[in-house]
Amino acid sequence: MAVRKVAITLPEELFEIVERAKAVEHRTRSEVIQEALRTHFGEAIYVPTGEEQRMLVAALDEAMQDPGRSRDWGQVRAQLHAEL
Repeated sequence: MAVRKVAITLPEELFEIVERAKAVEHRTRSEVIQEALRTHFGEAIYVPTGEEQRMLVAALDEAMQDPGRSRDWGQVRAQLHAEL
């Protein structure tokens, strides 16, 4: 993905909102502003379905209990795609 740098000027109150979000969410200023722009302009933001979340939690629980049984990411991804 091509990236371009831009300089913007924000009112103090918007700057403080971005800084708080940055600190709370442990993200960069750029990430916070990019998400705000995507949300404003209606670009879809990926939100996993309840089933995808369940599968991820189950896989993480399994990996924590027995790290030696962890599955290859390619296999997990193929299974997710097959079930969609």
